[in-house]
Amino acid sequence: MLAVDDIASAEKSRLLTLRIASLTLRLMEKWRQPFKDVDSIMIILAMAAIAGEKLTRTHLEKEYQDIARPIPRDRLTPCNLNSIAAATGLNRETARRKVNKLVAAGIVVKEADGTVSLSPGFAQREEPLALVRAQLETLRRTTNELLRDGVLQWTGDEL
Repeated sequence: MLAVDDIASAEKSRLLTLRIASLTLRLMEKWRQPFKDVDSIMIILAMAAIAGEKLTRTHLEKEYQDIARPIPRDRLTPCNLNSIAAATGLNRETARRKVNKLVAAGIVVKEADGTVSLSPGFAQREEPLALVRAQLETLRRTTNELLRDGVLQWTGDEL
């Protein structure tokens, strides 16, 4: 497992701050390429995180661990404009306008009960899969830098 060395992170706080800022920008840059609008990116990320949050707290069956297989909607947490606004920091009206644009673009589906979800098959499209692969590489690079800096340390413990 990885652990944070509190002393090293305090002593190297400037370097740590720059590494985290760089990581955040690189991750956002990857999302900005296909989606352009930062608010839309935040909404898509919020919807994915909200809907899938409970999947990270339970045992996820092997058949659903691969994103190629869609998760049944009843396994996901419902998402609405209020939860999107809270998660993104956008006001509700801005979130509503942006969600409506995403609906018109076919990225988001709005249900009669007011819930919204990413369109069926969105997670299985090549663009999100390529983004995840690219972001994993960015995360790997930054993690290795933080290990070299001594801010993160490998404990050798298993999860």
